Amino acid sequence: MESRAYKMLENLNSIHELGRQRCFELGNPFYFQDAADSNEPGNENDKYYRKELNTGELYLVTLEVKEEENQSFSIKDTVIRKIR
Repeated sequence: MESRAYKMLENLNSIHELGRQRCFELGNPFYFQDAADSNEPGNENDKYYRKELNTGELYLVTLEVKEEENQSFSIKDTVIRKIR
């Protein structure tokens, strides 16, 4: 009998959805890079991310991630524009 974890790994297309769901459960936004954003002015080096809120709002942002004490992280995003 196959383990449930192995079955999940067979379909890697669903892994990002699990991370997205967990972010929303914790009340955090979900950040990801989309290939469609490569045509945006200033994004030649793929430095823009999409920020999705649990309300469905979607923004194009830049991210600055800093490591804090005790293995925690500080995330600062700067909104470039609202997508929807």
